[in-house]
Amino acid sequence: MVTKNSKYQSAMLPWPALAEKGKQIKVGTPELNLFYFEAGERNSETIILIHGLGDEADTWRHVITPLSENYHLYALDLPGFGRSEKPDVDYKPGYMIEKIIQFMNKLGITRAILMGSSLGGILAHQIAISHPDRVKGLILVGGSILMSGAMRDPSLLLMSLPCIGKWLYTRLRKNSDAAYASLKSVYYQLQEMPEDDRDFLYFRVNQRVWDDGQRRAYLSTLKQLTSWIKQAQADLPHQLKLIQAPTLIIRGAFDQLFSEASAEAVMGFQTNVSKTTIDVAGHLPQQEKPVAFLDIVSQWLVDNF
Repeated sequence: MVTKNSKYQSAMLPWPALAEKGKQIKVGTPELNLFYFEAGERNSETIILIHGLGDEADTWRHVITPLSENYHLYALDLPGFGRSEKPDVDYKPGYMIEKIIQFMNKLGITRAILMGSSLGGILAHQIAISHPDRVKGLILVGGSILMSGAMRDPSLLLMSLPCIGKWLYTRLRKNSDAAYASLKSVYYQLQEMPEDDRDFLYFRVNQRVWDDGQRRAYLSTLKQLTSWIKQAQADLPHQLKLIQAPTLIIRGAFDQLFSEASAEAVMGFQTNVSKTTIDVAGHLPQQEKPVAFLDIVSQWLVDNF
């Protein structure tokens, strides 16, 4: 039996520079509490930032403040993750998308540019298909709806198995160093990141491990996403051709989950798409190479909006 470790069961605090930007909002019926960061002037172009699986809005910690100088940003914790409410539901992509749309409705956001990382890219891409009138542009970072290859990753396959996934997730509570080491697959050079980043990630990943609600949401999302992607593949080529929103695809050169082939596949079906690769970065280039990431995103935004 694993002994409770109160050190990591404390409140999930934001990246220090974002602390004053954190807010809460209730959406839907029954009401669901969502946490989000807001930055920038409200009369500026709106960008909604959507994090990936097993992550939180802090994944954008080096992006929010610089981009907010010219844009109005919202970065939310998805239901089940971070500081948002964690209901005991099936975390299907449709459920996540419904909550994102409700979030937009509650805040009076008619249309926005969606920037999604990994799972967030999948959700943003699907919103452009199912709610095209709500999407002005897409920035897909290490993820798109054509991401079936990621579902063949051995660690994700094991995590998606009933009982085994829960056991693997929970056993990380026994060793905080092992929990931190589990992050290595999504970074190219985790050990080369600044010390404050590494310290933040060390504590944060162990908080995730000790959060029963986030564990439930993670495993449910992974299970639902795997089956959803398989079912959706047949119609995707036709649906992607219907997307009119200008789209930017960004991937790290050493991304092990979102392949170059997946990025090229999107470009083969969808028009008005550009793609760029960030050297010396893995699955989360917005964290590993924020300066290069911001240069690329800022120029694309200027060119398109």
